[in-house]
Amino acid sequence: MENSVNTPTSPASGQANLLDGLSVFGLLGGAVASIAIPANPAAGVIPVAAAVGLHLLNRRQLAEQMLQRQEAATAQVVQQINQHQAALTDYLQKFQQETKHQLDQQQQAQVSNHEALSQSLARQGEQLQSQLANLQVEAQQTAQSQAQQHQDLVGVVTELRQMVNCSHHLEAGPRAEAYYQRGLSHQKLGDRPEAIRDYSEAIRFNSELAGAYYQRGIIYAELGERKPAVEDLRQAAKLFFDQGDLENYDRARELGKEFYDLQEPFTGVLPTKTEQPTEAFAYVNGGNGNDDEAPMKPLLAVESDVTADNLFN
Repeated sequence: MENSVNTPTSPASGQANLLDGLSVFGLLGGAVASIAIPANPAAGVIPVAAAVGLHLLNRRQLAEQMLQRQEAATAQVVQQINQHQAALTDYLQKFQQETKHQLDQQQQAQVSNHEALSQSLARQGEQLQSQLANLQVEAQQTAQSQAQQHQDLVGVVTELRQMVNCSHHLEAGPRAEAYYQRGLSHQKLGDRPEAIRDYSEAIRFNSELAGAYYQRGIIYAELGERKPAVEDLRQAAKLFFDQGDLENYDRARELGKEFYDLQEPFTGVLPTKTEQPTEAFAYVNGGNGNDDEAPMKPLLAVESDVTADNLFN
């Protein structure tokens, strides 16, 4: 804001100077007239009165001019104040808008950070839950695996005991049933050559032991020897039929037919059409029933990965 207001010289100022000059001239004229004409005092008073009047008029005009200049200066100051106020108001509005914008950005950033943190915590929680679920599944699978291994081990021990029992019977004398039962144990433990050897011995001592032909035929099929497998299964079917065991007769007949029709080597999966194919290993006593001792029966065990070869490795 400016401290002073410069007002240019106006015509009124020149007129005021003119009136001042006339008033001075009137005073001088009155003084001269009073001295020159002492007998007539009015001749000196009139110029003086005129001079005083002119002076008063001049003072009044000067006062009006001063008032006008003051009003103009005041108006200019008020205008400048209004301009400054408008600029200040505009600055305040801009400052408020910028402040509000910054606050909004900070709030949005806080909300975004909060959402990101919540999502991150949620993902971490889901990952932890998934890991916990996986650990529970692994623990359950481990427990099941250990239980299965325990069952397999129990089955192996049982079969080993069965083999020892059969061997004791064979020490007393060759018996077809003992060879057959020991062959079943070898077969369940995965020792196919020993199983074939025992089944062959059982057949040598009892040529009507249908179960031995049947199981040996299955082992031949698993080994890819289709011809002896078909021969054994056909012989087993004939003996089953002669002995009146129609269920095993149908099973042996169907297996023999299917092995005969196979174009590819047998892969170990029995192509039986029975409702319970695991019973293919569950034939009980195919002898003629003339033995003095009660026949030994094989276990109804599910095929296991545990064998006599890998049990003690």
